[in-house]
Amino acid sequence: MAAQEADVNSGVFARHNRLPFAIDIITGLLFYFVAKFTDLQTAAMVGVVVGFGLVLFQRITKIDVTGGLALFGIMMLCISAGLAVWLNDDEWIKQRGTITGLIAASFFIIDGARGGPYIGKGLARYMPYSDIHAGRFAIVMGVIGLIMAALNYGAAKLLTTDNWLFYKTFVDNFIVFGLVIFAMPFARATPAV
Repeated sequence: MAAQEADVNSGVFARHNRLPFAIDIITGLLFYFVAKFTDLQTAAMVGVVVGFGLVLFQRITKIDVTGGLALFGIMMLCISAGLAVWLNDDEWIKQRGTITGLIAASFFIIDGARGGPYIGKGLARYMPYSDIHAGRFAIVMGVIGLIMAALNYGAAKLLTTDNWLFYKTFVDNFIVFGLVIFAMPFARATPAV
């Protein structure tokens, strides 16, 4: 138990992650309100513009606002917005989360199978533990992505657009957070006692 506690790096969590977490919350709320007052397509486009703006801001100022996975996040935003424009139907746009979730999960699982040298390692730097095995962590995140894609599919099929939007903005993140906490012992390099 003492060895596990020694591997907790709460300073990383407190210092390096406050701004990226705040930015994630703000952009999620921005998506929610833009979608609520316009439509899902416009919200997706605003998301891409804000995403590129954040990456540009990060490049200019060297302040980490994206949590270390800027390129991956921008790629997923572009895929999501491309689907929103291409599909041009609220029911299909609601399925973007399913489609992009499956794509992201595939990237995570492939990265994890290779030992997590890219996505797993990049994301592990922002976790409050210093003993995360990047490969296992990437696989865990891939499996969580598959679960979230399935949940989004169900929510998109069963809920109205307004209820789905509420789910995606306010419920989805808590489920991910809970799943990550549940799966963290597997992702850590030393077995949990």
